[in-house]
Amino acid sequence: MAPTVSALNRFSFILIYLLLMLSSISIGIMISLLPLVARTANIPDVLIVSAQAITAGSWIFVAGAWARLARRRGRKFVIMIGGVGLSLGCFATGGVILVAVTGLVAPMAALAMLVAARITNGAVGLAVVPAAQAFVVERTLVSRRTIVMSSLASAQTLGTILGPAAAPFMTHIPGLGLAGPMVLVATLCTLILPVLAFILPHDRPPIATTPASEATASAAEGVWRMKAMRGYLMYSTIMATAAIGLIQTIGFLILDTLAGAPEEAQFWIGQAIAAGAVATLLVQLVITPALKPTPQTMMLAAPIISIVGLSMLALVPGYWLIVLGTVTANIGFALGRPGVATAASLVLPISRQTELAAAILSTASAGVVIGPVLAVLLYSVWQPLTFLLLAMSQVAALVIALRNRHPASPRIGEANLRGET
Repeated sequence: MAPTVSALNRFSFILIYLLLMLSSISIGIMISLLPLVARTANIPDVLIVSAQAITAGSWIFVAGAWARLARRRGRKFVIMIGGVGLSLGCFATGGVILVAVTGLVAPMAALAMLVAARITNGAVGLAVVPAAQAFVVERTLVSRRTIVMSSLASAQTLGTILGPAAAPFMTHIPGLGLAGPMVLVATLCTLILPVLAFILPHDRPPIATTPASEATASAAEGVWRMKAMRGYLMYSTIMATAAIGLIQTIGFLILDTLAGAPEEAQFWIGQAIAAGAVATLLVQLVITPALKPTPQTMMLAAPIISIVGLSMLALVPGYWLIVLGTVTANIGFALGRPGVATAASLVLPISRQTELAAAILSTASAGVVIGPVLAVLLYSVWQPLTFLLLAMSQVAALVIALRNRHPASPRIGEANLRGET
């Protein structure tokens, strides 16, 4: 008989939700502030985006180590380490922004300091995401996994809404200016960590529940090398690259469309990003629970909808058409990313969910490395080129979804949660 895993109580889920939301808020704030910080501190656009990409890419090199640590020490242990890294990374980022925009250091020195601060957030702080996801998944019945995964995704989406929307107001904190948003997020994270440590139930290191021969073969084969995972990981990489490339480029597109001062455009940049995030939130918290689509249906619908939105942006439109295109594209991404995460989670046993979640997050990190740099470079050549290329990437995602339509068996995960044989 497999070991029984206790269900997650509502308050523990709320705490995990809040921590994931704070992690996403910090990223949303950075995406919203990067154009303004670059122009104010005289850092070239491509270089500051490249710095963010490098720091996000740091996760790829440490993801496996965090997954192995979670297997040895449990998910909660890694969640707490990630929370500390998130807090420190945000405090450091706020400090760098403060000295950069006030001219206390040279632009290139500020850029180097920003890379170091963001690496702390990327290499350590992001450990929260896969550990928390696996912590919740192993306590969720397979029949509810699509809804729960969408709810977790909505935490990150809500952070994307609150970050850009609130950033203009948080920049008015006396003495902090543009550094205010990151310092405030770090403070909130620091306050929630002790409560999380006390309330979140301790978990034992996950125990393989597959037969011995299957478990041995599974342990010998990394998630990235598994043939059954290749399509899902490729799809996730494409979706993450397109979503992040779009969000990063929107700020520059709005700056050039409005042709005003960076400070004046910050409000409109935040509103456009927030509008797309609101659409994402509605999909993940309202539409998905109501319609209960299968993960395969979500994977198929996502690229089709995103192509429509990206095509609108390729028209070099006015501000409100930019918002409409952003909203439409984000509806597609809102279906695709939790859809592929759920579909992939049904293929592997519970004992490997942290590894899978780390691999999925690595695809997002790869998207941060590839998407913003490539998108901004293409944008500097010809504005519509970025959105045309992103639309083409969605065609590739659609092809992958068509080739991965086979449903996975929920037997292993369901048995582990219920303690069945």
